[in-house]
Amino acid sequence: MTLASPKIETAPAYDRVARGLHWSMALLIVATFILGLVVDAFPKSWEHGIVETHKVIGITILALVLLRIFWRQGHRPAPSNELSPLTERASGLGHFGLYLLMFAVPAIGLGYAIMRGQGLNFGLFAIPPFALPVDRALSRPVREIHEWAAYALIGLAAVHALAALWHHLVRKDGVLRRMLP
Repeated sequence: MTLASPKIETAPAYDRVARGLHWSMALLIVATFILGLVVDAFPKSWEHGIVETHKVIGITILALVLLRIFWRQGHRPAPSNELSPLTERASGLGHFGLYLLMFAVPAIGLGYAIMRGQGLNFGLFAIPPFALPVDRALSRPVREIHEWAAYALIGLAAVHALAALWHHLVRKDGVLRRMLP
């Protein structure tokens, strides 16, 4: 006698573009967060290159989150019948927080770079620093806000990932599979 596994009803998956944006942004956010954490662990001669890479990835994340918001407006995900109204509300608030932080962290970082008189070097071209007076006393709190917002983003993303794993491993519903390739 064999036990039949329960049939799992799964809402339609997110489209290919939404999945690609989701996973590429997840990787870029983790990569730039790690670069921000370990910049001081490398030789001083590497610092400029690491900081420039951190900034370029941050600008890329900012562009991708804007693209993602734009894409989502015309490509709403199919509703999942697997979530209770309370869970649906919590999910919506979590996603709103993620989008807000995915925009705010690089935007604040860009503001910090401008306030510090830094340009952006994209390798093939560079944007020189703006001709603004450098005010280190004003830029220091902006840097701290950028850092705390980055920690909040990573923390909320970790809760998001744990919720997805909970759905997949405990509830055994199709919530995670909707975002998998």
